[in-house]
This record gives sequence, C-alpha cells and structure tokens, in this order.
Amino acid sequence: MHIHRKKINCAQPTSAPNMINHITIKYFLDFDSWTASPKSQLELILDEVHPTEEFTLPSLKDTPIYRYLISIDIENAANEVLDIVVKRYMMLRRKIPDKYKIKLDKIFEERPEPHPNNKTELNNKLKLIFGKEKSAAFHHIKNAYSSIIHATALHLTFGADLGVRILYRGLYELYTGDQRFFKEKIKTRSEVAKEGGLARKDRYLQTKQEACKQLNKLRPPKGWTKELDAYKAILPKVKKYMKDNDTRYPAQNTIEKTLRRWIKNDPIVSAAVRIAQPPTNNSPG
Repeated sequence: MHIHRKKINCAQPTSAPNMINHITIKYFLDFDSWTASPKSQLELILDEVHPTEEFTLPSLKDTPIYRYLISIDIENAANEVLDIVVKRYMMLRRKIPDKYKIKLDKIFEERPEPHPNNKTELNNKLKLIFGKEKSAAFHHIKNAYSSIIHATALHLTFGADLGVRILYRGLYELYTGDQRFFKEKIKTRSEVAKEGGLARKDRYLQTKQEACKQLNKLRPPKGWTKELDAYKAILPKVKKYMKDNDTRYPAQNTIEKTLRRWIKNDPIVSAAVRIAQPPTNNSPG
C-alpha cells in the first residue's frame, strides 16, 4: 500500500474554463492503497519545530519551516505538505468501519469546502461517522488540505512568498487542537529509554535557531559557494551568542564540530544553507 510522491502537478497558466485562477491542479490520491512513506525533510523539521509556536513570530521568514518551503519549488513544497496532511487523515480514518471510509474519503476530497463561518453542512455529514472531538480534528485536516489547493492556485499569480505563507498556515491549522489521534504507535521500552536523547535535542533548539539566523543574515546575495564557507562565516557569531547568553547546549568546547555536523545533516540548520547555483551556459557566442 503506497501513495506516491508528486501527487500534485501545477501546469502553466492557461485560459481553459476548468482552472483555478488559470492554473491546472491535478491530485492523485489513492486511500485504499495508502501506506506511510519515509519522513520527508519537512516532516523532520516539524518533529523539532512546532508550527503553532512559530506562527506568532514577527516574521515567518525567520523560521526554519518557512525557509525550507521557500527553498524548494511550489510543487515539491505542496507535495510534502500534502503527504503530512494525508498521513494525519489516514490516522484519523484508520479505526472507523469500512462502510464509513468511502463516505469520509468523498467528504475529504470534495470542493468547494463549506464556508468557514458555516460549518453546519460539514458537521451534518460527519456526525454519523465521528464524535465531537474527531470531527473537530477532521475540520483541521480539511482546512489544511484546502490551504494546499489555494497555495498551488495562487503562487504563480502572486509569487512564491504567498504560496509558502498559505502552506505554512495549513501546517499551523494541522497542528492546532487535539493531537492525541495522531500517535503513530505505542512506544516500546527501548523507545522510552531513548526519550532522554530526544529531550537533549530540544535543548539545542535555541542555538540552532541562532545558526539559522546568521546563515540567513550573512549569506551572499547569490548563496554560499560551499557549506564550508557558511560554516566559517557563522561560527564566530554563534560562539559569541553562546557566550553572551551563557548557553549550555551544546557544550561551548564542542560547538565547532557540532555546528559543522548541523550544517551538513541537521534538518533545521541544513535547510537554511542555500548554495549558489552554477551559471547556465546560455549566453550568446
């Protein structure tokens, strides 16, 4: 059972009558043959940075989630968000009787959605399937799905920034409210024993955010030539930040090695490293 990536395709603007804002949007969803795919880069970032905590920041452009989404094209960004939305939908759907699954799938996919100020129509459809709490969770999933439709429809007209902001708003919606229905599995003893290591990761978040801030601030206009240049540029700033704020995590005597590893492999910090694109050979003569 598998849902393939690249379920969304956005064609170039046309004048065909069945377009949303003159953009062709095709969705390929197969709920009956679905299985969870490996976590995307976006999902790894979301594991460490919660969108509901970041959404109130003065500038979304300073957040790891925004920086990652804006660094890839709108189709890839929309597909990664859709993967997470569908995964949560399937987790909510998994324990209902089969006779209700077909009905729920139709409700999930149908467009246009009920007006945000009038949820009666949708609630009437859901009340035979879900109780109050799960219906509320479904509303969040449905709204997140709708955000993908709007983001892909509007980005070519109004720019990538708006498309990413709409996708971000969808993620915020997805992570709002009761999250208890989206536990992937019951923890084993070995996983519980590892929780101490996961907690240590959270301690690093402030330093990671400072590294991302400096990567964004010091980045050359066309991007970094290579990862090592980015590392050398931000290292003194990050070390100063840690000293000024008496930061304990990571240990100051290990920051050189830790920062180098983050720039290469950490889902938050590496997403902020934009490498310059090589020039194209399309100049005359």
